[in-house]
Amino acid sequence: MKPTAVKAEVFNMLGEKVYVTRDCERIDLSKLTSDVYLLHYLDRTGRILKTERLIKS
Repeated sequence: MKPTAVKAEVFNMLGEKVYVTRDCERIDLSKLTSDVYLLHYLDRTGRILKTERLIKS
């Protein structure tokens, strides 16, 4: 059985966590400034399932 993402965390390029949500289907980044971010999808044990690079302009 494939693990399911239950949490998403967004980090800036300094490694600071800037956003956390449990709704992995809808991630609202409207309050973040234009920058490059890393998005981690985590399973229920906190293990990173996937990492994506986001560019907000």
